[in-house]
Parts: sequence; structure tokens; C-alpha cells
Amino acid sequence: MNYVSIVNLIFLIISGLTTLYLFHFIFFAIVSLIHKKRFPQSEEKCRYGVLISAKDEENVIPRLISSIRSTSYPQDKLDIFIIAHNCKDKTAEVASSLGANVIVCNRPEERTLGLAYRYAFNIINIKEYDGFVILNADNVVSKDYFDKLNDAFVYNGKNQVVTSFRHSLNISDGTLPAIYGYYFAAACSLSYVGREDFGVACRVTGCGFVVPSSYLENGWNYTSITEDIEFSADKVLEGKIIHYCDDAVFYDEQPRDFVTMWYQRLRWAKGQNMTSKKYFGKFFKALFKKETKNRFSIFIAMTFNSFIPLMFLFTFLLQLILLFFSPLFGISFQETFLYWDYSKNWFENLFLSLNVGALFTLSRSVINVIVYSYIVAIGTLIASRGKFKGQAKWPMISGFIMFPFFLLLQAPLDITVLFMKEVKWRKIPHGMNKK
Repeated sequence: MNYVSIVNLIFLIISGLTTLYLFHFIFFAIVSLIHKKRFPQSEEKCRYGVLISAKDEENVIPRLISSIRSTSYPQDKLDIFIIAHNCKDKTAEVASSLGANVIVCNRPEERTLGLAYRYAFNIINIKEYDGFVILNADNVVSKDYFDKLNDAFVYNGKNQVVTSFRHSLNISDGTLPAIYGYYFAAACSLSYVGREDFGVACRVTGCGFVVPSSYLENGWNYTSITEDIEFSADKVLEGKIIHYCDDAVFYDEQPRDFVTMWYQRLRWAKGQNMTSKKYFGKFFKALFKKETKNRFSIFIAMTFNSFIPLMFLFTFLLQLILLFFSPLFGISFQETFLYWDYSKNWFENLFLSLNVGALFTLSRSVINVIVYSYIVAIGTLIASRGKFKGQAKWPMISGFIMFPFFLLLQAPLDITVLFMKEVKWRKIPHGMNKK
């Protein structure tokens, strides 16, 4: 074997070892496809505070409040709290006129959702409620949303977080909302369903979850730009299980243009990076403590809230750097990066050969991601059990086609945030969809 073959073999082994953790995703996906846990209907109807932070959302607040008031859950058990967070429009007035409890929070220096939640929970008498359902202003809930969420909440002793199925509200608006639909549904239908079956913790994704009031006795302490990731990490580290109810469906309005999508995901990536720095060491230590509960939940949270995606990227970059030294071993750049064995077919060259040029190796990696993405998208449509039925046809098709490129975009996003000290929150326009 020559120098190039040895380098490629070493990094093939490293890649193989580092991808072992991916097998749990495959396992849960298979479980999710063949079985879904259903919670028994509860006779007990808990009392919930529905907490919604809104910044200049007068266009969509009526839609959400109407959606909540149209549910089949006993309305005397639901109190709506709207946090008018640094608003310059009539969000507070509109919400108040529709019967919601309005909490005005004018603190321009406090811009994150977590800070708005902390402010509100310091005002609300949490003892009056069994739990709080966290929603965003652009959400819409299904008619039986609170019934299904309550079934799961009561079943789990009213002392565990329960999250729900996040659907795209505005798929008919185009390709990007449809892609987001696939993206969130994949996490729910191909991962959380299986995790719930085996008692493995899920994570909350922004909104659409219920928090037991007992968790809020000391207020809300998660104030980063991605408070949902921080909250999930902390609860799993405490040994808590974040449960999932697939039958509770809420809808989320998604970005329609690339720029808005880019800055939203940039914020997610930066928040992921910040949470990784804060929690990775804690997760790693917890894995080896005798008193640790739910070790597999800890492991999954550690791999998600960590630098593993970046590790894959930098492993590949290190491989390329080593290959640049190939001329010192008598192998030209052309042979190193563009070699193609014409005695073999394309499949053997791309997927079975250690000697193929590095640029073709890169092509192989991209092809693998694309194929994997399409498999995930197809599996999502199957595992979602009819939740995409009746959606606009052409956005679903174009979203399917573009889904792999949405996932591939994660690499430049992760690299970009490494060189950014902070990512400021940017408002996402809402209310264009009149559903």
C-alpha cells in the first residue's frame, strides 16, 4: 500500500468508529416505523397555563388564541398568558381584547425567549396550575391537542415534561416550509416515537411542550439564544425523561426565504455550540457516576449537544491536509486527488476503492448524505402516519427534492458560528398564511 492508501485506510477506520453512535438512530427509526405508544384517555383534566411570548405579533395572535379556544379541552382549565415582549405594535391590546392575560415586558436589553419566560414566571402564580404549555405566537394547535397532551402528562405522573409533534403550518407557501415540515417530522416520527417506547429522553424543539409546575418553583433559568436545547440538556442531566406524545399535533409557521432561514439556523447552530461548551463535560462525567439514571438518555443528549458533527468535518479536513503531503512520497497531486481506476466500474471506484482520488471521496460522502436524506424523507412520510395527507402537492415534491441540501447546509453553518462571538435574534415575519 502506498502513502495515499494508508492515509485513506486510517481515516476510513476512524470514520467507521465515530459513526457507530449513529446506529441508535437507525434502531429508533425502525421501532418508530412499526410501533407507536398510545396513552390511555385520562378522566382527570389538569389545569394549564398556556404561555406565549410575542414580539410584534398582532397579526397572528388572534389566530393562535382562536385555535386554543376552539379545542375540545375544557376551557375553564386553560388560562392563556401572552408576554408582550418589547413590542412596538398592538400585540398587548389585541391579546387583551381576546380575553388573554397579558404580561407586558419592556426590557430592550433582554431579547431572548428565555428571558421573557423568566420574567413571566416571576409574575404568574405557578401553584394555581399543574403545568404550563409553551407555545409560540405563530403556532396553531389541533382540535384535540390539549386532550392528547393531557393524556400523556397524567400518564407520566404530572411530573415529567411532554413534547409533541411539530408540523409545518404553511407548506402551501413553497419549498422551504415543506422542507421544514420534513425536518421536524423526521425528528418526531423517526426518533421520538421509538425513544418513547423505550423510555429514552427526547428533547423539546422550541415550543409545543408542557412543563410541570414543580419544575418552576425556582423560576425559569434557561436564557440563552436556544433556551430549548439548554432546558433539554439540563433536565436529562438531572435524570428526568422528556416524553413524547405523537398524537398531540401543533403547527408552526416556517420561513419562506433563504436569508430568513439562514439566520434562524445560524442562531440554532450558535446555541448548539454554546450548549455544547457548557454541558459536554457534565454529560461525560455523568456517564461514569454510579448514581446516574438513564445513562442511554445521557449518551444521546451528549452526542446531540456536542461537537460530534464538527468532529466529522474536521476529521475529513485533517485527511485532506495529510494528503497534500503525498508528493513527498512520490505521488502527484493529480493522482492523489483525481485518480480513477478505469479497470473498475464507477461503483467499485466510488464505494469500494481506497485508492480513488480525494475529490471523488468527497463526492462519495455527498452522495451518501443525499441518499440518506431521501431515505429519511421517505421514512418520515411513512412513520408520520398520515399527518401530511392533504398537504399541497408541489411544495411537498420540491421540498423532498431539496431536503438533502437543507441538511448539507449544516456544515457551513457550524463552521460559520465558530468565528462569531454572538448571533443576534432576528424577527421572522409571520402572518402571511391566513389558514
